[in-house]
Amino acid sequence: MSKIYNELYEKISPGSGNVDKSHMLVNVATFPDSLLHALGAYSRVPKLLEKIPRDIKGIVISGMGGSFIGGLFLQDVLYDTSNLPIFLVRDPILPQFVDSSYLLIAVSYSGNTEETLRVFGEALQRKIPIISVTSGGLLQKYSEKNSVPVVSLPQGFQPRAAFPYMAVALLSITETITGDVGLLKQLSECAENMKATRDEALMKTIEDAKDFFSNIEKGLTPLIYSYRPYISVGYRFKTQLNENAKIHAFYLDLPEANHNEIMGWRQEASDKFFATIIRGSQEQYYMTTRIEFLIKHLEANNIPTINFLPEPRYSGKKICELLDLVFRLDLISVATALKLKTDPTPVDTITKLKKYLEKHIDVEKELFPQERP
Repeated sequence: MSKIYNELYEKISPGSGNVDKSHMLVNVATFPDSLLHALGAYSRVPKLLEKIPRDIKGIVISGMGGSFIGGLFLQDVLYDTSNLPIFLVRDPILPQFVDSSYLLIAVSYSGNTEETLRVFGEALQRKIPIISVTSGGLLQKYSEKNSVPVVSLPQGFQPRAAFPYMAVALLSITETITGDVGLLKQLSECAENMKATRDEALMKTIEDAKDFFSNIEKGLTPLIYSYRPYISVGYRFKTQLNENAKIHAFYLDLPEANHNEIMGWRQEASDKFFATIIRGSQEQYYMTTRIEFLIKHLEANNIPTINFLPEPRYSGKKICELLDLVFRLDLISVATALKLKTDPTPVDTITKLKKYLEKHIDVEKELFPQERP
């Protein structure tokens, strides 16, 4: 193992390398490399999608858990620049308005996610154009049987750890369909910069997160806030803490939280929760004003508050800021697990749930009865 990783484990907590049995920390630390590898792997996407129509009303992305976050990232990237609407579906039901004039992108790392398979099956019946993004399973099997193009993800990852590949795959698909080029070039430049500065960023991130770790070790629960275009970052951080550190963490976007959740920030909450606010250079003055009030209110009620911002060198570059924040907050989530002496990789309860569902629900028999051998 590289010297930098050993040093990083020791900086987080002496002996923590022995806790991280599947080396999730290394997976997170090589985030820039994975982005660059994905860019090369998905250079063939335009040829793969030659038969997919370009004159569509919108893109619908279906995915759950770690397979959902790529769609949320794409929505953040394109929210204020694209004329093509992007709808996200975290549900087993495909909205009724989606017809053959839309494009469905079905994302399931394993290929066996029931909710995504149900949406996929419904889309086949409605004759909606589909692109599948998966590493195998039933989604790949029935995509190939129905001549649905498959953008393949590499095998051997936890779904949440395959985010770099999902993000690049979705950007590649979007550039191909819309003809709006430039996003992948920006991403490539960001990834190269992140790789060149990685070792320094790893150590600095752990140092900068001391207050966050301290609050966790006191038994406080993080309530996480962000705003567009950093919604995917805030939500991702919440779910990474859930899956890697096995702790409760909650997320709500701003300004919505100021219309309801803000009422819960009273003195009595100071020994139970702390606030984490994710910010960046895309922050508008009206959002700054709201956050200023929120922070003053939190301070007045003795609520610990942490701010996370992207590295200043990425200021004004939306994709770079998003990727930098995901990279560093992913690292913090793994470091949190290791400080709690928790192996970040296994997700035992989720695994038990999947086995329970497989025992009681035969998705393949229900959705594809005529196509089974």
